[in-house]
Amino acid sequence: MALLRKINQILLFLLVLTICVILYNKVHKVPSTLNNETIDLESPEEMEEEIPVVICAAAGRMGAAVAAISSIYSNTDANVLFYIVGLKNTIPHIRKWIENSKLKEIKYKTVEFNPMILKGKIRPDASRPELLQPLNFVRYYLPLLIHKYEKVIYLDDDVIVQGDIQELYNT
Repeated sequence: MALLRKINQILLFLLVLTICVILYNKVHKVPSTLNNETIDLESPEEMEEEIPVVICAAAGRMGAAVAAISSIYSNTDANVLFYIVGLKNTIPHIRKWIENSKLKEIKYKTVEFNPMILKGKIRPDASRPELLQPLNFVRYYLPLLIHKYEKVIYLDDDVIVQGDIQELYNT
């Protein structure tokens, strides 16, 4: 019992020490170094806001999704985080496509959309079967897929963005 008390005291001391160091660095704006690079610690007000952009990448339309991502990346200096939504079999292809192009510099996360979530929720329509593709319904499930943000930008893969995406996000 005495050993556990001693361990708890040491852990509490380390926690308090860590908090003090963090507060000291924030108050005095002491640059920290990481891998021999100097990083200026900024206050939350000075940090650039991350702009979440969601794009679906269907198997037959990956080129269109990559073109949309490329147009955003080429036309903004904003801190954009791409959420690329796809089915289980397309996620590895999208990663490979991005890593072997000029887009390897982008910040992105892949999100797998499970089409089983739609089971029993949509009725087959023989006149327009292309509208029943699972990724057409992703926009309705965004709060479940990407819940970290109050708002996101959702773009179809058939768009080319010619301006700064930050202007759209801040309106």
